[in-house]
Parts: sequence; structure tokens; C-alpha cells
Amino acid sequence: MTDDNTNIGLSRRRVLGGIGAIGIASAGAGLGTTAYFSDQETFENNTITAGSFALTVEQSVENIDQGGMGPDQIAYESDDEGVWGSSQIDIQDAKPGDEYKFCWDITVHDNPGYVVVVGDSMEQNGVDAENVQLSDLWDIDDMDDLSTIGESATATLTTTVDSVEHEQAYDSLAELLSSLESGIIVSDDEGPVTFQPGEAVTVCLEVMIPTDVGNEIQGATLTSSMMFYAEQARHNDAAGVLASATGSE
Repeated sequence: MTDDNTNIGLSRRRVLGGIGAIGIASAGAGLGTTAYFSDQETFENNTITAGSFALTVEQSVENIDQGGMGPDQIAYESDDEGVWGSSQIDIQDAKPGDEYKFCWDITVHDNPGYVVVVGDSMEQNGVDAENVQLSDLWDIDDMDDLSTIGESATATLTTTVDSVEHEQAYDSLAELLSSLESGIIVSDDEGPVTFQPGEAVTVCLEVMIPTDVGNEIQGATLTSSMMFYAEQARHNDAAGVLASATGSE
């Protein structure tokens, strides 16, 4: 049994503000924003010439069987190297058989680039979240029998490039969240995807709670911030962009 309270720390490059909670199990529907930064600037005859690069993330809910959708906003921040986009997912009132599918359409502009997905999550079992009491769960004897959504759910991350899906299945949502902590560069079957300007790549997260899960997840909660970091492919390799995203360079 892992610790029921998971709070993944963020490096200075991964801190984003202005992200609010968004409902029972929700993500934004069709909302997007574009953020620009310049990697090089020169002045000639009072005219600025910049090597420009931008990131657009549009988040949508493809399917939630328990309802409860609500709008979210994409928060953006840029630094000297790249640009961040961030959105949040909340799952509460989860039950066996629930299925969730969240998708993000990711587009870079002006120049080819690489995109890294980084996750920051916090989850609690139902008792720690103060949604239930142990005495209310007739088939649960002690705290060690409780589980989190991450431990109980399975997860699949799918990348769609040029209408072709590339799927990565995980034994548990907790395994995926752990991978996201270290950063996952958006890839297809051949390796990291070089995003072309104006051509959207879709990344979808599918979560399923098996029907054989019982009262151990009653009242459990999960909040995850999905963060997207992009840098130009010019003068950068995929490993370097991943290192920039996670602050490990």
C-alpha cells in the first residue's frame, strides 16, 4: 500500500498559477489560448525581427459516464526557453465501472517543436479526504484496506498524429501519474513527435475503474494538473526539451 497522500513537488519552471478546481469529474470543453515567446530578437531600422514560436492547447472532454462536466481555462506562462500550458482534472465521487476520457489538441506555431507533458497530482483515500468514516464501510476493517483512485484505476495515454493513434497502456493510473512526474515527451511509435506548425496533435487520457473494485475507493479524490511544455525543434533535441521541462538539465 502506498501512502494515501501524494503531493508531487514542482520545480520553479513548473509552477503555474490561476488554476481552479473544476467540478466532480471535469475538464475544459473546447477552450484554448495561444502563448508566444521569442527565442531571438534583432532591431534593424526600428523594426523588430524575432524567431517566434507559440503553443496552443485546446482541452475537451470526450466522455465521462457520471456527468459533471464544467469549463476550465488553460493557464499559460513562458520563460527564456519555452512556453507552458496547463489545465486541471478533478475526479471525485468515483465508483466501480466509471470511465473518463480527457483530450487535448496541441498545436505549435511558426516553427517545428517538441512538446512534453508533465503531471502534478494529489490524491487521497475517502477517509483522509473526510468524505467517509471508516465505520461507514461495512467491508473495510482498517485504513490499510482503503485505496486511492490512482491505485485502483487503469489508464491509457493515446497520441493521434495524422489520424493515426499510438496507444500506451498502464497497469494503473498511479503508474501513469508517476511517469508524468518525470515528464513524457509526446511520441508516436517511431519516437518523439516533431510538431509541425499549425498541425494539431491530440493527446487523450483514458481512465477506467474496474467493476471489481469495492468500497475501498468510496469518497476517494484525485486532482491532477496536466502541464504542456514546448520548445522549438531548431537547435534542440527531444532529450534536451524533456530536461528543460522537468528542470533536470
